[in-house]
Amino acid sequence: MIDAVCTYDGKRKIYNIYNFQKLSNSDIEKYRQYLECPNPKCAAEAYYRRKSVDGKAACFGSRYHVQGCNEGRSSPQREREVKHALEVDKIIADSSEVAFDFFAADSKPSGESKTDRPSKPKPTGSGSTKSHTGAVATVRKTALGMEIALNSLMRGSDLAQSDMIIAIDEKYTYKAKNLFVNFADAEPADNPKDARPKMFWGTISHSDTDMEWLNPADCDDVGIPIKKHKDKIFNRFKITERRDLEGAGFILFGKCFWNAQKTRKIIELWNADRIFVSVDEG
Repeated sequence: MIDAVCTYDGKRKIYNIYNFQKLSNSDIEKYRQYLECPNPKCAAEAYYRRKSVDGKAACFGSRYHVQGCNEGRSSPQREREVKHALEVDKIIADSSEVAFDFFAADSKPSGESKTDRPSKPKPTGSGSTKSHTGAVATVRKTALGMEIALNSLMRGSDLAQSDMIIAIDEKYTYKAKNLFVNFADAEPADNPKDARPKMFWGTISHSDTDMEWLNPADCDDVGIPIKKHKDKIFNRFKITERRDLEGAGFILFGKCFWNAQKTRKIIELWNADRIFVSVDEG
């Protein structure tokens, strides 16, 4: 995308990439969470990526272009995401209950061997309802992983509206529509101890300078601290600079609660393993 529409402060202004990157840093930080595709029939949430350290040009982009939008481009990544959305809709149509596998093969980043996969953590144990079957592991054959779930959500699958039962750790169950929550729709608990863990997803607008705090796109009141997990996450997904996070798809299992002043929603990761980052390959 050469152009993007900025809707900051209720106004609509078209920027081309050359003018946008000339704005002051403070204006870029203000406007970047209010960008959308310039095609009015699409108007998909968009992002700004700064120039990379190895010379890749600054650009606008979107992970949500509607089918047929001439601003969207065909790519292996886009085709993979569309394929995953179709696969998930078929799972929803064919299954009433599936297991969520945080370590499924589809969640393994390219180049990571099975021996590199983290060991399975203990069951979460909070914020959900125990399965009534008592034999979840033996009766369920279909498993859903983090990458395919994220890709399908970004490409408009029915997962976030489905009544299909999702089992976490083969012990606790949620309806899919109660489990998957877009960052912009996160509802915080007043006290972190009262927060129920859910699967939060969306795209990242940008990070702070030290890449220890992630800011989701399409909302300016949500923050995701990752400092204590940063090295493990960045090594796993080969993230080396802030540009890698800009426009990245992101799904994590964690809790949402207010900060002490109740001015910002904090989404806290459950751990460094229950997360998937889909860096834009463009």
